[in-house]
Amino acid sequence: MLGMVAVSVVSVLLVGCQRQEEAAEAPPRPVKTVSVSFSPEDTFGSLVGEVQPRVETNLAFRQGGEIRERDVEVGDLVEVGTVLARLDIEDSQDAVRKAEANLFAARSTFENADAVRGRQQALYPRTTSRAALDSAIAQANAARAGVDAAEAAVRVANNNLDNRVLVSNAAGVVTAVGGDVGQVVGGGQMVVRVAQLKDKDAVFQVPEAAIQSADRSMAIEASLLSNPQSRAVGAVREISPTANPVTRNFTVRVGLDAVPDDFRFGSAVRGTVQMPGAPVARLPMTALFNEGNRPAVWVVDAKTNTTRLVAVDVARFETRDFLVSKGISEGDNVVVAGVQQLRPDMPVRLLQGSAQ
Repeated sequence: MLGMVAVSVVSVLLVGCQRQEEAAEAPPRPVKTVSVSFSPEDTFGSLVGEVQPRVETNLAFRQGGEIRERDVEVGDLVEVGTVLARLDIEDSQDAVRKAEANLFAARSTFENADAVRGRQQALYPRTTSRAALDSAIAQANAARAGVDAAEAAVRVANNNLDNRVLVSNAAGVVTAVGGDVGQVVGGGQMVVRVAQLKDKDAVFQVPEAAIQSADRSMAIEASLLSNPQSRAVGAVREISPTANPVTRNFTVRVGLDAVPDDFRFGSAVRGTVQMPGAPVARLPMTALFNEGNRPAVWVVDAKTNTTRLVAVDVARFETRDFLVSKGISEGDNVVVAGVQQLRPDMPVRLLQGSAQ
C-alpha cells in the first residue's frame, strides 16, 4: 500500500514538472497592435441659415409722382441701365418749359442792362455822372446773376424730368417691388429692389455663447440642406453688434467664395465650423479593456516584448472607436485584438501588419 502511494506522488511530481517545462517553453503569443498617435480633436458646430445677397439695393425715384409704367417683375434679371419704371412726366415737362421761358426772359433783361451799361460808359464823364454809371453796372451784374439762376433752374428741371425714369445701377435680379402702375409714390419710396448676383452671404443666427468663442479667421463650410453635396467655403464677414431682442441671438454674415449656381437667395444652408481641441489618440473599440471600473488598454513593452495593463482617460466614445486623452504616450504599441486573453508580463510577438 505504501508503495502505491509513493508511486502516485512521484507521478504527480513528474507531471507538474513536465507542465512547468512546457509553460516555460511556450512561444510568445502573437498579437496585433497599433502605434499611438496624438492629434488635435476637431470639434464641429453647425447652424442652419439662409443664402442672402451681399449687396441689395432699394431703388426709388428722387421725387414723387404717379407710376405710369413698371417694366420688371420679381425674379427678372436686369443689367446696368435697364429701365425699371417710369413716372408721369407732364408736370415735369411743364416745369422744363417754365424754366426755359424764365431763362429767355433773364437773358433778354441782361442784354438790355448790358447795353445800358455800355452807353453809360461811353458817355462818362462828359454827359453822365458817376452815379448813373455805377447804377447801370449794378443792374447789368444783377441781370447776369439772373441768367445764371435761370440756367441752373433749367438744369434742375431737366434733371427732374430725367429722374422720372428709374434705371438699374447694377446687374442683378429683382427681389421685390414696392409700387404698381397707377400708384402715387413719394420721393425715396422703394419701387424696385435689386440684388446683385455676384456676391452671396450665408446668414446665421448665432447664440451668445458661440459668439464669445468665435474667430473671424475660422473657415466655415456651408452646404445646402436640399443637396448636402453642394458646398461653399467662406469666412465671417460681419457680426451684428447687438442681439435680437426676442431670441437673444446675433446675426452673423459669412462671405462665401466660389458659390455654386444652386445657392439661390433664400436657400437653407447648414454652416459647419471646425475648431481644434486638445490632442487625443484614436483607438478601435477592440482595444478597450476594463480594469475594475476604469477603462484600460494593453501596451506592449518595446524592450521586453511583454504586456502591461495601462489605465486611460477616455475623451469620447464613438461607434467603432474611442478617443484617449491621457494614460498612454506617443508611439506606444497598443494591442487591438484578443485583449481578454492577455495577462500582465505575458511574452508576446507582434504580428506582421501591426501598425508601428
